[in-house]
Amino acid sequence: MGERVGAPITDFGGATVRQLVQALQQHGIGAAAGLALAPVTRPCAQAAALPDAASHQHLQATLQRLHEALEASATPAVEWSARRRVFGDEVLNTPLGLARSAMRRYAGADPATPDPVADRRHRLALVVAGQAGAGNHHGIRRWFERPRAQLQGRSPRQALGDAWSPDDAAAHQLGRLAAALTGAPALVT
Repeated sequence: MGERVGAPITDFGGATVRQLVQALQQHGIGAAAGLALAPVTRPCAQAAALPDAASHQHLQATLQRLHEALEASATPAVEWSARRRVFGDEVLNTPLGLARSAMRRYAGADPATPDPVADRRHRLALVVAGQAGAGNHHGIRRWFERPRAQLQGRSPRQALGDAWSPDDAAAHQLGRLAAALTGAPALVT
């Protein structure tokens, strides 16, 4: 979603989990996750043995709640710039249903992004996040333009249409299709 920019994540160890949780907490997401995930985010020398079944279940539940919080929480401070890096202004305005000039104004945070636009931008961020690791920005842009059998021969952009809502069936289907590229669970369903 833009929370972590830079080198791709290739190791999902304790240090990475700790960094991700801290980045999310800076945006008010997952306030209790740091404490709940502490057993798996300690440096190796301090890490406890593998968690018992009850602790493992607690960690899974915490990660599920964090996942749900991510899905429900837009992060405007990073989503505009992250989506602009992937799509560019010439392309991003179309799936958001905006004129380029309006998109540039909202990306600058003045005026505040209207809720329907913020909701579409957040859903788009979740779909792009579902593709993380499967391709670079060029590949992600192409993915939105290529016809898909799962979409009855339409491209993801065509499936969304012009006046789409994050709650539309097509938006949910795109989240599942994007996640299928990496074999990861969908951030959006």
